[in-house]
Amino acid sequence: MIKISHLTKSYGAVKAIDDVSLNIGRNEVVSIIGYSGSGKSSLIRCISGLESYDSGSIVTGVTPKSTYPGIGMVFSESNLFPHMTILQNLMLAPMKVLGMPKKQAEAEAIQILERVGIWSVKDAYPNALSSGQRQRAAIARNLIMKPEILLLDEPTTSLDPVSASEVFNVLSSLKNQNMTIVLVTHNIDFARAISDRIIFMSNGRICEQGTPSELIDFPKSQQTRMFINHCVNMVYEIHSEKYDHPELNARIEVFCMRYRLNSSGTYSLQLAVEELLNLIPLNDGVTLVITKSHDYLELEAVLAKGEHPYLSPECINDELSFDILKGLCESISEEVNHKNETIIKLKIKQNTI
Repeated sequence: MIKISHLTKSYGAVKAIDDVSLNIGRNEVVSIIGYSGSGKSSLIRCISGLESYDSGSIVTGVTPKSTYPGIGMVFSESNLFPHMTILQNLMLAPMKVLGMPKKQAEAEAIQILERVGIWSVKDAYPNALSSGQRQRAAIARNLIMKPEILLLDEPTTSLDPVSASEVFNVLSSLKNQNMTIVLVTHNIDFARAISDRIIFMSNGRICEQGTPSELIDFPKSQQTRMFINHCVNMVYEIHSEKYDHPELNARIEVFCMRYRLNSSGTYSLQLAVEELLNLIPLNDGVTLVITKSHDYLELEAVLAKGEHPYLSPECINDELSFDILKGLCESISEEVNHKNETIIKLKIKQNTI
């Protein structure tokens, strides 16, 4: 169990951690989310012992092994030794720190590399691996030390969606493996899938915490709601009819990869966006907002000028586009808000995603 009491930490005049108290249970998986500069990374660096703190206390309940404190740390960059093979990277610490015999270190390293899915590159050097493979190797290098607590600071932040998915699969496999995991991440989907509890930090304080469903689906504070909306939704602004169509499609593809939508779902969403944009004026400004819920996709278009309605039968300028849109959607609605903006909402059919 990790017990943190009234922790404070400052960098000069900036208070990175402001009177934080927190208990994390043994074998619990906790994700810490929040904007950059909210104190997330400072908090886990203090837990790891990499950073000192000004006041308060941290008790980890970990029994050190030799000079190894029993706490592993994975960073956003893998930090592997470039002059060593992946196998050598894993064998070094158990041999040097724990006094493990070479044959035993090699056998355990190979076993762990198999577990994280990169045994085939054990004799390669880090620069020959993909970013996702390097990050899995960094996790493996921690696992061979059998930590009681594993801390991860934005382990997927520099990875493409495919590599991030590889790392996610490895971390998912670590649940219920007699290890406490504390993860700092901006990836809300990642946090939802892996965590027992999620903590939202802002300005060095814990603002809200709860189960993934409580915090993501039903946040209590306005700050939390704003952060969740920023992370979960895809927002794209269009200012003229000459918008960058390939870029928009690429953004949609990345969004769909993040939510692991199949190719049919990706195509349906791209087609729905294209047909909707055929039906509305673009030169006055349109903001597209795509939201993924548990079982549906919602596409929302916000038009700066509220010349409502755009999608009534007498106003349709392209009947084919409208027919395609109706075929893709469970529902289509249109309204004008208090800012005189027209809001068009489309719910994409579940069987297409």
